[in-house]
Amino acid sequence: MACKLPGSGMTMCTLVSGIRILLFPLCCGALLTAAAPSAWAAPFTFDQVVHDAHTLAQHPWHPRPVKTNKSLRQLSPQAYGQILDTHPLWQHAGLPFKILFYPLGATFTHPVRINVIRNGQAYPVQYNPKAFSVDGHPGEKVHIPRNGGYAGFVAVDTRYPRLHDEFLSFLGASYFRAVSKGAVYGTSARGLGIDTALPSGEIFPYFQEFWLQRPAPGAHHLTIYALLDSPLVTGAYRFEITPGENARVRVHAVLYPRKKIRQLEIAPLSSMFWHGRGRGIRAGDWRPQQHDSSDLVMANGDGEWITRPLNNPLYTQVTRYALDHPTGFGLLQQDRHFANYEGLTTQYQKRPSVWIQPLNDWGEGQVELVELPTNNRNLDNIVTFWLPRHSPQPGQAFTVRYRLNFFRDAVHLPPGGHPVATYLGTVPDSDGSRRVVVNFAGGGLGRLPANTPVQAHLSVGSGARLIHSAVHFNPIDHQWQMEAEILPPAHHPTNVRLFLESHGHALSDTWTYLLQRGKPPSY
Repeated sequence: MACKLPGSGMTMCTLVSGIRILLFPLCCGALLTAAAPSAWAAPFTFDQVVHDAHTLAQHPWHPRPVKTNKSLRQLSPQAYGQILDTHPLWQHAGLPFKILFYPLGATFTHPVRINVIRNGQAYPVQYNPKAFSVDGHPGEKVHIPRNGGYAGFVAVDTRYPRLHDEFLSFLGASYFRAVSKGAVYGTSARGLGIDTALPSGEIFPYFQEFWLQRPAPGAHHLTIYALLDSPLVTGAYRFEITPGENARVRVHAVLYPRKKIRQLEIAPLSSMFWHGRGRGIRAGDWRPQQHDSSDLVMANGDGEWITRPLNNPLYTQVTRYALDHPTGFGLLQQDRHFANYEGLTTQYQKRPSVWIQPLNDWGEGQVELVELPTNNRNLDNIVTFWLPRHSPQPGQAFTVRYRLNFFRDAVHLPPGGHPVATYLGTVPDSDGSRRVVVNFAGGGLGRLPANTPVQAHLSVGSGARLIHSAVHFNPIDHQWQMEAEILPPAHHPTNVRLFLESHGHALSDTWTYLLQRGKPPSY
């Protein structure tokens, strides 16, 4: 049951038994049959996918049981990840992209149908077990069955022949990930979410069929169509993916509810935050930080920008931020220094930030942030998405358009000053007071003289006490640092809001956080 946080306008939920966010949960689908010869090609348009989604929504949902090869089903994630597709689609066609397929295996036991569009005609892709290499598995026996299927696919940019320049992956439910050049996979996107962290249990819609548009020789983007299904909603999707220094995914979705939906989640993002800078429990980990993302950032239609540092709480925490005609939101990875992570294999400093930009009017609604407790860096414990104020009713089409930007540089930060780092600590010899330190940089702050009178506009929720606060200039990085001591209430967190101002004018966006009372340090 949800409870109201005093003075915050937000809610917090208790952990529901059995609910957790996995990186790629299971999905449902129909068994992939052997593809027909090219004579079976059919005309293709996006309107046909929309029609199929509408028709599908008129009928009850009937998931089909799927039987998969036992040896593949029992593979470890590490072994599954080393199965290679040695015969990629478009490999020798001189095209800018090629497609490598994932076979069924490990937790990915539900196949998807895959088609190729060429000259306006759709051709089924034939499953080929001989295309997969199973070398490099000395400890696990791997057998690729003759009657198996595909679980998903990955796209590679062929314009860089010396690199395996993978930039996009679709695998599991409606999950997909993109990555900019020089980065590594991190935060995942989804086509749709339903009832995340609700007591009724989360529902995972899934892409059951894909259509891959064969690119022209000089194309700069890859176009993919998908049909989504679930017990409550169907959907037709068009993805236009442009790889590069900042990978971009343009999404056009038409949704058709089968039934009334309690919580329809648009443009969901899943990420991981274990610990860093006084947030989260290390549980013995020696590294300074471990996380895919550090902050949730939101841009309201009225020009306000809001930054919410992520946390790994002791219990499931759900926070909602009301926005009116938002211009964007996303999960950012701000720290780009290897020494602050010390992850030779994880490379968290290279994980992409993800920014979602609406391309049609999203109206009024809320950005929801779900933070789950974790002590495992391999599980996603952070979820965020857009909740429209009015969900579509059964039989009513709902259209949404947006662009996802996967980037490493701070190209989507607000024009003014921005919180670039948040540090939390406890205060010795106190009753649980917390030390809060926030560094601001960017925008006009970088041009302000060091003697500019800058103050912190800081507020705390009901029951909390602000003991002191101060703002200091950092001449080394030309940043402004706010340091405060706050005593939160004993039995619930307090909402803290902060921005910098000078002579009555705001200099930064709004930093906000749910601050829990600390435990006195032991020596």
